[in-house]
Amino acid sequence: MNKKKIDKLVAASYKDNQLDKKKVYKIASLINRTDLKKYINGLKMVEKRKTLIISSPTIDTNIKNLKKLFPNKKIIFKKDSSLMLGVRIASNDIVYEYTLKNSFDKIVNHIEQNYD
Repeated sequence: MNKKKIDKLVAASYKDNQLDKKKVYKIASLINRTDLKKYINGLKMVEKRKTLIISSPTIDTNIKNLKKLFPNKKIIFKKDSSLMLGVRIASNDIVYEYTLKNSFDKIVNHIEQNYD
């Protein structure tokens, strides 16, 4: 089975922008093992694109503002006490880090490069 067909099966696995278990089980039962691996990898990639992970020292679940900023994303909060006064946002393969440590590192790098 080629990639286009796998992508169509992955797209057919969703109902109202949510993964439908019944459809996934039905599709999984009808395809062979190698295509099943490709199908599962396709589902994982789509879920990764649809998920936003927010790490912060405290869990602030003010989700309404975040839903406006990131529409059509599933938002997951993680508590990370190693972050000092900041937040780390992971969206697909892009990681945004806004922390006190990150700000200090940028200041130090700027000083080292411009003032010898």
